[in-house]
Parts: sequence; structure tokens; C-alpha cells
Amino acid sequence: MKIVRNTPEQLILRSAPWFLAVVFGGLILVSIGCGLNAFFAGGLGETFWGLIGIPAFLALFLVIFVRRDDLILDRSRDVLELRHSTFFGRRKVRHKLQNLERAIVQTSNSGDSGPTHRIALVLSGGMDAGTHPVTPVYASGNGAKRGVDAINGWLSRDIDSNVREA
Repeated sequence: MKIVRNTPEQLILRSAPWFLAVVFGGLILVSIGCGLNAFFAGGLGETFWGLIGIPAFLALFLVIFVRRDDLILDRSRDVLELRHSTFFGRRKVRHKLQNLERAIVQTSNSGDSGPTHRIALVLSGGMDAGTHPVTPVYASGNGAKRGVDAINGWLSRDIDSNVREA
């Protein structure tokens, strides 16, 4: 996840797979271009696959795998808000910020590509006490660790340290 804003009052993290969306969109356009070429060349089978079959398959992957996740921590409103946006719509989940104990890294070791990670929030109070993942998918790299460090650092920050006494 990428840190969008990090102030004493607000921390915003965002996961938006722009690269994946652009790749799928580009592949759909290339496939349609090949299908149009096959149409003008008179190939019926190639036209079907280029204009309908492959673009539909790629569009399905685009709709399933491309989603935006936002985590907003706001001290002034005492709000922890998770926003999930997909092609099917948007969803918000809100908790009181005071119930957020800490963030942790969840790791999955499935597959031969090595471990993958995601951020999870540990809520210690309220009706939703427990561990809640920020994103439904795991990702490789150190983005989850950077996000967890940012969240835990922001939670432990002394917000009165910047106030000057008269």
C-alpha cells in the first residue's frame, strides 16, 4: 500500500493496481485490433476470438482483480475507515479509531514464488474486536511492512509534541 497522507491528524494508505488495470486494458485493445484485422482478412474463427472470446476473458480478469482499497485513520473524527472500490460498486467499513490497537503483517507461504504479505488491523474493542485484513489479497514485496510501520508509527505519535507552550 502507498502512503497518500501522513499528518498528525490523518493517515491515508491506498492500494490501487493501476499497472494491472493498464495491462489488462492494453491486452483487450490489442486483441480487438487483431480481431478486426482477422475480420477484414476474412477469418471467421480468428474474428470471433479476437473480438469476443479473448476480450471477454480479459475483461473478466479486469473486473475480478482490479480493486482499490483505502485505509483512512482520522484522529479529529475518531474514525478508522476502510473503503473498497470495484467495478461492482463501493463499500465502506467504519470503526472507532480508539479501538485500533495496532497493525500487523499477515504472511502466506503458498506457492513456489515465496511468501506474500498483507496488512491486518487488530481491533481491541467494540463489536468487531479481532484481526481484520485491509486487503483481501496478499502481495509480494515490502509494501505491507512499510504500511504496518507507518500505521504503528502514526498510532504511537505524540500529537501534542508539536504544540509550543507560551
